[in-house]
Amino acid sequence: MTDVATPPPTPGTRAVVLGGGGVAGIAWELGVLSALEDAGADLGAADLVVGTSAGSVVGAFLRAGGVRGAYEQQLSPLPTTYEEPAPVDVTAVEQRFAAALQGATSEQDARARIGAAAQEVTGGQSDDERVATFRETLPTAEWPDRPYAVTAVDAVDGSFRVLRAEDGVPLERAVAASCSVPMVWSPVRIDGHPYVDGGARSATNADVAAGYERVLVIACSPEGPSPLGPWLDRAVATLRDGGSQVEVLVADEASQRAFGTNSLALSTQRPAAEAGRAQAERVADRIVAFWR
Repeated sequence: MTDVATPPPTPGTRAVVLGGGGVAGIAWELGVLSALEDAGADLGAADLVVGTSAGSVVGAFLRAGGVRGAYEQQLSPLPTTYEEPAPVDVTAVEQRFAAALQGATSEQDARARIGAAAQEVTGGQSDDERVATFRETLPTAEWPDRPYAVTAVDAVDGSFRVLRAEDGVPLERAVAASCSVPMVWSPVRIDGHPYVDGGARSATNADVAAGYERVLVIACSPEGPSPLGPWLDRAVATLRDGGSQVEVLVADEASQRAFGTNSLALSTQRPAAEAGRAQAERVADRIVAFWR
């Protein structure tokens, strides 16, 4: 079951959901959004923008009206204090995830177990250093005036949190928490409490957009069934059952190839951005018609 309520949709309302996908995902989503904006989709006029992990970064640019400039920076990246993590042994991480999930009694308990494993990671940049990097990266230090939500997971009890301006958490810290991939980086503390990537529940958390008449979901990859929370297909089915119209754009094979074998590498920025723009140009008419 989901831990986000599903109210009936309010007529005339629209939401954009931006999923996680690392450095490559940020670039790809910016490519997608730049093409859709050029085609006439005023996505910045959404009544809600929801960002998870990479999507939390991109959502800030969307709300700030800075998609075009951010896309162009993916083509000619600027120097950054971002520190790439050591190459990830995917098999070893998958084994750690599987071990952590043994005996989980619920989705929240499963997330708590992942959070506990994440707290054992102490190498690399500190959370303050990572927050400082996001402060340099984001278009503004202030939360947008229009509704914007960033997802994260409590690393202690596994509860899901949807952070908004009214919560009083600095934007760069909320985004850093949402981007804190478990077992890759250590958790980011909010009010002294550790949080991990919102992707520890779902790579998209599309059900946060419950109650909106039209929902556009932009996802860097498909999601399979998960013990952690409502994966994409399940969330979309719930939204539609509740009366929402939902359009989903998932990275195609060409875009997945552009992500390479390490979506956290800075070298993925240009190829992923170009692939996202090319994919979106092919489907722009459909998306624009849905959005309007």
